[in-house]
Amino acid sequence: MGPQQQPSMLLTLHALRLLGFADTESVAARFSQDPHDVERLLIDAGANGWALRSAFGGTRGWSLTVAGRTENERLLAEELESAGGLAAVTAVHAKFAPLNAGVVAACSKLQLRWLAEGSPNDGIDEQAHQPFTEALASLSDLEVRLTAVLPRFSGYAKRLEQAVANAPTEPAWLTATDRDSFHRIWFELHEDLIATLGIRR
Repeated sequence: MGPQQQPSMLLTLHALRLLGFADTESVAARFSQDPHDVERLLIDAGANGWALRSAFGGTRGWSLTVAGRTENERLLAEELESAGGLAAVTAVHAKFAPLNAGVVAACSKLQLRWLAEGSPNDGIDEQAHQPFTEALASLSDLEVRLTAVLPRFSGYAKRLEQAVANAPTEPAWLTATDRDSFHRIWFELHEDLIATLGIRR
């Protein structure tokens, strides 16, 4: 985790957008904000109709409303304009699209294989691992270009690297939804890119 950020409604709403449903601590941790500041911002967001506090599966947390999503996109557009980052982020998104298609295909292939054979306990072979290591190598370069204009994009490559490192002995790190798996991080990055550019999937 990097140095603590100034409390920011943009980062708070955006963390909620990326996490989907999360408690205050998780929202704060996503962009290294102070949990007390974030709690205050979430309460303000709730009062503005941008966030909703609820219980889900025994866990209490926050989620973004439709109005909150709109406000998040407005703040992201302001951030992008003031950073002069539109050309850089658009160029990265163009390079990300074919990488994304490859990762989605690799994840689907693994999931289908595991449905047929049952989840492997003895790791995965190099051929199945390769698309993920290649995507990570390409992404590392793209992250450098993104963080040059929007520093909040930092950390994706490091998280993906950890998932790839865990996968040979525990393949669930590639596709599982119950941890910070490659697929989950990649999906989050895709959401981050399209939210920043104000486009739909």
